[in-house]
Amino acid sequence: MKISKHFAVFCLLPAILAINACSGLTQSDRPATNTWWLEPYTDMSGLPSSDPALLVAVSVTVVPGLDTDRILTLSQKSQLNHYSGARWADNLPELLTSMVTRTIQASPRFELAAGGPEDCNLRLEVQEFFALIGSSAATTAVSVAMEGQFHCGQNKPVSLKLNASVPISDDRMSAIVAAFQQAVDGVMRDMLERL
Repeated sequence: MKISKHFAVFCLLPAILAINACSGLTQSDRPATNTWWLEPYTDMSGLPSSDPALLVAVSVTVVPGLDTDRILTLSQKSQLNHYSGARWADNLPELLTSMVTRTIQASPRFELAAGGPEDCNLRLEVQEFFALIGSSAATTAVSVAMEGQFHCGQNKPVSLKLNASVPISDDRMSAIVAAFQQAVDGVMRDMLERL
């Protein structure tokens, strides 16, 4: 009987150790990843309309370093980093392409050209889309900048330089994302006024 008890304990010990080891795989000290959403700009009050609406093809690219779904930071020493546990709903090129196209679709002046012949082309390159970090390692502002060109038929192309900087006094992620939303809204409204 003693031999069978020792044998049972000997067999149970590895099973208990394996269960304890596996339980560590389901727990982590890292914070959960939060996914953040931005809305397209849709307030078209005060903007002119055209009849019929112009068909627009949209192209949005980003400079190297911005092709990520992470919410990026830029220090005063030009160090590009990101907030841990915080991501956008998609990689920045896809996210901003969606934002621009949905903004264009909300305008009464334009319709999105879906694979057919277009009246106009809108090309944008995103050059800044990050939170600025001050010397005290606190977020001081959000910066969004785009450059591009809008070209319709035989008309002279319109050069676009769009930028917005929104100061931040609250380091909570919700406040930082709200500042990004405010900056994107400002850039999109400025873009629509220039088209």
